[in-house]
Amino acid sequence: MIVDKEKLRQAKEILGDRNADLIAEFLSLQDYDRVNKKALCPWHREDTPSFIYNPKCYSFHCFGCQKNTDLIDALMYTGKTYTEAAEWIFNEAGMPQSFGERGVKTKAHHRYPHLEPDHDRSRVLAYLATRCISEATANRVGIREDDNGNIVFNYYDTNDVLGLVKYRPARKIAKGENKAWCQRDCDPIPLLFNMNRVNTAAPLYITEGEIDCMAAIEAGFTNTVSIPLGAGNFHWIEENFDFLEQFDNIIICSDNDDAGEKMRKECVYRLGSWRTKFVEIPKVVTGTDGTSHAVKDLNEVLYYLGKEGVIALMNNTHEVGVPSVVDIADVQDVDLDEMDGITTGLKPVDHKLMKLFYGTLTVLTGQPGAGKTSLLDQWVAQAIDSGINTWMFSREMPSWMTRSWLNFILAGPDNVRQYTNEAGAQYYKVKPEAKSAIWTHYKGRLYLHKDDESNKFEDLLTSMKDTVRRYGTKLLILDNLMMIDIGAGEANILEKQTEVITKLIGFAMKYNVAIVLVAHPRKMEKGSTVGMYDIAGTSNIINLAHRSIGLTKLNYEDGNGENAPNVNLTILKDRLRGTSGFKIGLYYDIPTRRFFTDQDEYGHRYGWDTTEGPTSKNPQWNLDEIFGDIQ
Repeated sequence: MIVDKEKLRQAKEILGDRNADLIAEFLSLQDYDRVNKKALCPWHREDTPSFIYNPKCYSFHCFGCQKNTDLIDALMYTGKTYTEAAEWIFNEAGMPQSFGERGVKTKAHHRYPHLEPDHDRSRVLAYLATRCISEATANRVGIREDDNGNIVFNYYDTNDVLGLVKYRPARKIAKGENKAWCQRDCDPIPLLFNMNRVNTAAPLYITEGEIDCMAAIEAGFTNTVSIPLGAGNFHWIEENFDFLEQFDNIIICSDNDDAGEKMRKECVYRLGSWRTKFVEIPKVVTGTDGTSHAVKDLNEVLYYLGKEGVIALMNNTHEVGVPSVVDIADVQDVDLDEMDGITTGLKPVDHKLMKLFYGTLTVLTGQPGAGKTSLLDQWVAQAIDSGINTWMFSREMPSWMTRSWLNFILAGPDNVRQYTNEAGAQYYKVKPEAKSAIWTHYKGRLYLHKDDESNKFEDLLTSMKDTVRRYGTKLLILDNLMMIDIGAGEANILEKQTEVITKLIGFAMKYNVAIVLVAHPRKMEKGSTVGMYDIAGTSNIINLAHRSIGLTKLNYEDGNGENAPNVNLTILKDRLRGTSGFKIGLYYDIPTRRFFTDQDEYGHRYGWDTTEGPTSKNPQWNLDEIFGDIQ
């Protein structure tokens, strides 16, 4: 449920200065001056009132801890959820709104979790007290205790519907012990903990764990949530995308280990660098006793430094910086073997390229019929099989044909059958049970730009950006440059092509993704090899791209399927490794539409295929003879 923020502002406007008196009432403000609208801050200790009402914003601002508090915050402090608080304000202002979705389970055929009985929480509260978490904070976020004395974390969606229940022992976790688990016999939804009790008009703080979330709330940062399933799992962004889009400012407060650092970077790419800041947890803090302590998360900061230490840390947010510049002293040294990316699944290609690295643009070119589509689809198959979400644009192949092509590659020789029609023509089909299993296994991994959607370059960039941010796509393929409307005429086509390449490189670096662009070569003589500057259009396509790869046929058969064409894959330019002109011989199998360089690659089983036993081989292929003269 999304509450209209403009209507909510109108309701506050109708209430006027009553906002201040209502907030004072609900928060039980001490030393409240009804005339001057100021009081002692309820969120931190102070002797002189610094909690002052701003009539323009209809909220209080504390000039000590810097926290803003409006009527929504005050109502949620009394125990209401966000939608309950919004409904109360609308009714009080004489602007009743419909909240019929509250409490409605909107996912059909979904097994929702059940609420644990409201047991005595003495063991849980005693443990949380050792972590400096009060009973009031535990009550605010709905902490419960199960029959075995474990902590129960209840995750609600914005309709106040329970979508995920997690547990963890109410004690120190032993090394190697299972730290947390979800309720059994239900379908957990990757919601954000406490998301139904945050104010969408205020900055959103995102922590890595539930107890870190409670540590922030303990210090007065009530607009805090935590992620559900660990720092390396980002399904929560897709699930809660519309909720997250409501916030003008988001602050990431992840742990200070490697996983937390990766989480922070991914969130900046996905949630938007223009609104996402971060809190940096120090490695070591000096406690109130004057001794140094190693810390890794926000709860440990609370433990050693108290609420004031958390307030100081959370108010010291860091921006990503001016996007257009970087101080070279701040640039991290990166070795290629430390860079993340996508392997192709072809051993000699991966040996030379290592990976299709994130943050780079690769240009693929080749003669007609040399196998560009098959190679691209094989890269896609490798990516989605590795758990890497992919986006793809193609105007040469409609969506149904792309799916069909991938069916053959993913199915492999064990699941492709040959048929002959009445006219004697041979053709191939993938076993129906294999096709069903394939797309059940890879659902949510591959997103195709719709055939009837705009092919204007700016619209494609928008589609790419939305898919990267919402679904976490890391491989993006544009097939091909000639099919993209770049808004060029005859007079400025080379300039526009350069602009396209520049923007794609900028996109790859900004969102830390790998982009592959197909660019066709000029008309060439039959049998000639595709070279570095044979791409049709501006030379900047090659000059600016990080890598360029060309495909060239080595022979031409009659296409009867018995002797598939051999192909040279030439690394025309590799700016990352400083090489060029290296050739790799590939063999092509028509039934499976796979490129391969050995029998293992030919018979490779992708993750959907759990069949046991030896993989298929074809003894008629003497690969040493085929590739013996290729360097």
